[in-house]
Amino acid sequence: MPLQRSYYSETFAIFLDEPNSQILGKLVENDLHSEILSTQKTSWSKQIGILKNSLKGLKIDKILFEYSIPRMGKRVDNVIFYNGVVYILEFKVGAQEYTKSDLMQVEGYAFDLKNFQGGSRECKIIPILVSTNAPKWENKLELLENQVYSPLRANENNLHEVILNASKNLNENPLDSISWENSSYNPTPTIIEASVALYENHSVDEITRKDSVGEDFIKTINSITQIIENSKKNSKKSIIFLTGIPGSGKTLVGLDIVSKYQNVKSQEYAVYISGTYTLIEIIQEALTRNKVQQSKIKSEKITKKDAKETVNNLFQFLPKYREEILRGDKKPREKIVVFDEAQRMWNEEKFDKTVETKLKLDPTGKSETDLLIEYMDNHQDWAVILCLIGGGQEIHEGEDGTIEWAKSIKNKFSHWDAYVSPEFLSRQYITDDSQLELLAGIRKNILTELHLKKSARSFRSENFSKFVNYLLDRNIDEAKAIIKELNSKSQKFHLFITRDLELAKNWVRSKSHGTDRYGMLVSSKSLRLAAIGIVKRNQREFNSIAWWLDPAEYVDSSFKLEIPCAEFFAQGLELDWSIFAWDACLRPNDADWEYLTFSRKSWDTINDPEKRRYLKNSFRVLLTRARQGMIIFVPKGDPNDSTFLPEFYDGIYDYLKEIGIKEVLN
Repeated sequence: MPLQRSYYSETFAIFLDEPNSQILGKLVENDLHSEILSTQKTSWSKQIGILKNSLKGLKIDKILFEYSIPRMGKRVDNVIFYNGVVYILEFKVGAQEYTKSDLMQVEGYAFDLKNFQGGSRECKIIPILVSTNAPKWENKLELLENQVYSPLRANENNLHEVILNASKNLNENPLDSISWENSSYNPTPTIIEASVALYENHSVDEITRKDSVGEDFIKTINSITQIIENSKKNSKKSIIFLTGIPGSGKTLVGLDIVSKYQNVKSQEYAVYISGTYTLIEIIQEALTRNKVQQSKIKSEKITKKDAKETVNNLFQFLPKYREEILRGDKKPREKIVVFDEAQRMWNEEKFDKTVETKLKLDPTGKSETDLLIEYMDNHQDWAVILCLIGGGQEIHEGEDGTIEWAKSIKNKFSHWDAYVSPEFLSRQYITDDSQLELLAGIRKNILTELHLKKSARSFRSENFSKFVNYLLDRNIDEAKAIIKELNSKSQKFHLFITRDLELAKNWVRSKSHGTDRYGMLVSSKSLRLAAIGIVKRNQREFNSIAWWLDPAEYVDSSFKLEIPCAEFFAQGLELDWSIFAWDACLRPNDADWEYLTFSRKSWDTINDPEKRRYLKNSFRVLLTRARQGMIIFVPKGDPNDSTFLPEFYDGIYDYLKEIGIKEVLN
């Protein structure tokens, strides 16, 4: 049975005949998630009156109120069906102007329903911002992309005229509004969107796709939930390794588990921990801002500090978490710990060096995984550790991938049950035979559900992460085959290259609609892009919250395209559209790549295999951040600058064209 998406759904004829008070009563009755304020009731009453007065005489098929968009954690004020077109109405009762943020909001709703609502595939969608007290606006019907139009502006007096004028320019086939309303909703939320939605008590079923990708995702969550429940029932300690390709939804699985296991009554808590500071920082800030915003809507008084304290109990930064353990923290409160990017764990040498130099404590003689498992082992009954592992994404020295977990289990915690996918034993995660021998001695259960093999990040092409792997592994034929898919009508992912930076910036700006986010990405080794004004910030200077969350008017926001983001601040997060600026630190040769680092006046070869791997992985991370499209910018170089010669860049550009990436010329 489909989830109820709207608070009110009737034919327009019934809506016109039904008493206003009765319609309002249904809206209030169906709002189950929050306390109804008098301001909301007043707004609905005004809205009902405007719709009845303005739209009488139009042969509207059906009207919906408060239609849910779970991916965004929002509700559309109204959806109406008229002459084969879907109209999205967002009311701002009492507003005297049409603000940019309100226009972006309703445009974002329209694109969400176009991209993810099954019934919208073949129909036109027109968003309308109704600022009730604003002046009349001279509207122009402008098609943006994929049958979605630019938002129209209306007030309480001319909504009828705005819809009628729009419909005169269109000649559409009849639309089955019931089928549209009941069609499947297959969203692909960003990590930030998913965090907010789950935190607001939306179920994971509401914010995941219903296709084969979504089915696999739900099977994975059910499998992990079953392991947790069995561990609880039988007083066992279990460690689960969830593997998956970039963008497959591993983080979303972790977020769902943490949101589900917050039982105050039984004192069963879960905590989400990541070594990627930016990811935790962004999730905490996004949830804090949302909590404060919701409190204002409800006329509650909550400070940002209080909101943040609540959020911080669920999401923690790994170095801070381990420091609390090292300084003698008591028995853990949480029974379940989710470690995101769990392949990024320090070996004993690197961990003790960090303990001595940064924390000024005595060396432990332990690896980071030893410490973390030991801490959870303090529980007398049951405990579960869920490790989210992405292959080929170790980007720091001392990160020994999955093998440190295996060493800890075999040598010190053999009483823990391990659960792994078949892919966990592959070369993508285990790099040599000695490591396979180590894993052979561990008591493990192999479950196919513990690997997410399909990309959910790019809802436009699930094979894009495969393409990036082929590109970096120099598998030209395989890369070409996927490029053909991307260029086909059935695929909507946009991938281009250019040698003109301003053209690249204009491209992402033109592609972005509604709430889409775009930005520029560079590898941390991209030092000579400074020659053309692309200067990356170091860790202390880069404002990740501003870059990922703030709007375009802030110069340090991603939207400004002035400050690029490096891999350390991008891992685990996503953009809708990206520019990737490719510097000469990674250049193709006849068979593989040249790996280089720049030092003041010259490019020097990187010979250390591990450092080469980290460089390639940084490119892998950055090339897989975009959900809808990416343009790769390769500089032309300067024949008069020995550190920035055209020959350093021409080979990169030629290789990308060889595998089939098309060039944007204007």
